[in-house]
Amino acid sequence: MAFGIPPEVIEEIKSRCDIVEVIGSYLPLKRSGSSNFKGLCPFHQEKTPSFHVDGARQMFHCFGCGKGGDVVRFVMDKDNLTFVDALHMLAARAGVIIPEYSAAGNPEEARRRGSIRERLLAANELMASFFAENLKRSPNGPVGSYLRSRGLSLEEALHFKIGAAPDGWTAGLEFARSKGFTDEEMVMAGLARKKEGSNRFYDQFRGRLTFAITNEQGRVCGFSARSLEAKPVDGGKYINTPETPVFRKGNLLYGMALARKAIADNNLAVLCEGQMDTIAFHRAGINFAVAPLGTAFTPEQAKVLKRYTSRLLLAFDADGAGMKAVERAAEILLPLSMDVKVIHIPGGKDPDELYSSGGREAVAAVLDEARPLLSVLTSRLSDKFDLNTPVGRGEAAAWVANYLKLVENQVELETYVAEAARMLRVSVEAIYSELADLRKIERRKIIRPETEQIQPVPQKPVRERMVYPAALLSLLELAVNSSDAARQIAEMLSAEELVSADPVTEALNLMINASLNGEPEQGIEEIKNRLTERPSPEISRILVEHADCPDVPRAVSDSVASFRKLKNQEKKQALLVQLSRAVTPGEKMELLKAVAALK
Repeated sequence: MAFGIPPEVIEEIKSRCDIVEVIGSYLPLKRSGSSNFKGLCPFHQEKTPSFHVDGARQMFHCFGCGKGGDVVRFVMDKDNLTFVDALHMLAARAGVIIPEYSAAGNPEEARRRGSIRERLLAANELMASFFAENLKRSPNGPVGSYLRSRGLSLEEALHFKIGAAPDGWTAGLEFARSKGFTDEEMVMAGLARKKEGSNRFYDQFRGRLTFAITNEQGRVCGFSARSLEAKPVDGGKYINTPETPVFRKGNLLYGMALARKAIADNNLAVLCEGQMDTIAFHRAGINFAVAPLGTAFTPEQAKVLKRYTSRLLLAFDADGAGMKAVERAAEILLPLSMDVKVIHIPGGKDPDELYSSGGREAVAAVLDEARPLLSVLTSRLSDKFDLNTPVGRGEAAAWVANYLKLVENQVELETYVAEAARMLRVSVEAIYSELADLRKIERRKIIRPETEQIQPVPQKPVRERMVYPAALLSLLELAVNSSDAARQIAEMLSAEELVSADPVTEALNLMINASLNGEPEQGIEEIKNRLTERPSPEISRILVEHADCPDVPRAVSDSVASFRKLKNQEKKQALLVQLSRAVTPGEKMELLKAVAALK
């Protein structure tokens, strides 16, 4: 049972998610045969299609960059998801329930927990629809009037899953009961409360504007609700769903499901302070904006963003609280080696106000003027320290060093140290001295140009020559000399069997793709170009020595059989190693089944 999910559930998810349909929702595909499709690869830049999808085998493969696999692998690679997250995303698309297994491995308990999780998600999604319908039914109510005052139309509000919770004590509960949910389930989902000392239940978010919070797969798992009263009687201005089995506030980001693809495509994210700021950026066409849920930015949220991008813009308020938020974010982000800049909005406005007054152009302009994080941190040092005195500059250097000690990449560290020294008008050595005390590392020796010494050039270690299987070389030789052979190889070998980083398999992929596109000569030229970077005597010999084959189909079949036998032996050896390390009987049984399947 891999990853805590039963194998039969994984297979059901795959069987319900047609790979052509799933990949077709990401990029345009053209039919290339009865069940084959092709298009431009989403994983590397190309002008000629080398990305192929096999509907019969439910596999994809790119003959240009070598990526390939099944529908789960595609979603993992395209959306930067873990295996489990990709399964959950596809399960939600196909309507498959994934049970959660307890640590003890009790299947019955697992099914119960999985059922509970699914019930809680269903309850949240039901109430999101209920709140949205209530907003549509009363567009002139307090929530509708407030949204109009913020320039937000009803259609935009519904797009961002905004709703209105009725002001009654049990309106939401009664609706949930009519759909088969119990009061206890509603309390467990954080949608209702139980009055102390009684058996009475009441709605959690009554009379508030609601923002539905989704997980990365787009499923509603909780809410953030805003009171429209000047002095809220029940709770503060904003209240969130309490911690539940499906809602972990510190792990979630508002707008992540909407922004995820744009973040990955642009390799950039904007982190805002709140929901309305996030919506303002999206309305301005900056659809890669997200926000924490009314609390400080957390390391878990940073790790979520790091999976999708290495570049981040912080869009916090310019006041004292906003600067403190920037400082806290710096402590989290600097160890992750992310390129972080800070957006400054003139006039003390927030993104929502900026969009309302200046439109898309004004919002785009502040993004272009974002400043590096270190520059922003040091720009206010004069407010904290007297930089006109040696003591003040020393205190400032120690303060900056507290952030620099978090930087683990040495190249980044050297850049930051040089910049900090310039801003503080101190020597680079002084900054490193502070770091040596804080990080307990040796002070780096700074080599001046006039004292720089010539260092001996290190000798590169001699690489052992790689030995390629004869069957693999035979397949490449057949593909180079016959387009028919290349096409037959593509039909017989699966995408997984063609995935490898070695030069011979790469060359085989290039020849197959070129032959499928009717341009075998281009495949040969591309192989030659790559040989200039990575010489290979075996490949060079195949390109030079033309070999005729009287029976191409049989030769391909024999070579594929030999190649597959070799691959199976490699898989078996790997499985036997895993088997020797397996702990639980369940793991051992699954591995034994996998070994038996190879026979």
